[in-house]
Amino acid sequence: MADATPSGDQPSAPKQPSEQPAEPPLSALGTLKTVAFIVAIQLVAIFITKVNAPAVQASGVSIAPAGTSSGGSIANVLILLAFVFAATIAGVWLARRRKVQLFMAVVYLGTGVALFTLTLLAAADVTENYMDPNTSLYVSLALASSTIVVLALVTLRRIPSWSALLLTGLLSAEVGSYFASTIPILTALLLPIGFSIYDVYTVFKGPLRTLVNTLPNETLSAISSKIGDFSIGTGDTVFYSMVPALAYYQFTLGTAMVALVAVDAGVVLTLYLLSKVKLLPGLPIPMFLGLAVLLAYYFH
Repeated sequence: MADATPSGDQPSAPKQPSEQPAEPPLSALGTLKTVAFIVAIQLVAIFITKVNAPAVQASGVSIAPAGTSSGGSIANVLILLAFVFAATIAGVWLARRRKVQLFMAVVYLGTGVALFTLTLLAAADVTENYMDPNTSLYVSLALASSTIVVLALVTLRRIPSWSALLLTGLLSAEVGSYFASTIPILTALLLPIGFSIYDVYTVFKGPLRTLVNTLPNETLSAISSKIGDFSIGTGDTVFYSMVPALAYYQFTLGTAMVALVAVDAGVVLTLYLLSKVKLLPGLPIPMFLGLAVLLAYYFH
């Protein structure tokens, strides 16, 4: 989900002509910052995929509870969708009963566990190439623990709120990378399609809109990234990073760069449309363009 909060929404006297040129540069700057943030996440995801690929391939780990057939791949997507839908419903239930603190505790606990685990795995794969096993382990534990420290400081508001972007960006890159390398190719191609359809439903009709409108803005810092006028859900940034990482894992770095450009072109178009409306699904357009690139190479 993406949403925009342009300045000047409140009723006011008609603007003087001299004030009008001020809006386009602000919107362009916000778009530039948002795209730069997404590109950074995508590049980190590709790097993590590169360093993790040998270990993933050697372990044979695969996330496919229903198998790798066509029917099984569709079932895999539906299982993940059901899990996300259930989690969102639970969040809405807590928010409506004014159990915001409990909701935040669950979100930050889940975020902390994911950050620590995925950072530990990625750091271990990187450091083992340059250090002995013991030193690699200690350094990896220190890096993983630092994400928990930053998360705690953000939660307690001891550091600037923009620091949360470091965590949501890193988590998006890590999850996107592991999705790309551990999910079988057919499921990986269907997953963005399934979540794009779900994104349309949940933004306009489903529980996510209720959750966003119910919770205070500060409680959403772990599940969204706010850059200037734009706020983008962490689920969106996960898929923005997954598509280029999948292109790298399955094909080549060149393919990953083409997919990255395609996804980001979709992001720019989505952000432009957000200047016309307040709330818009963040996945459909970028995923359509990114998957078009993947399918072109897949069937080449």
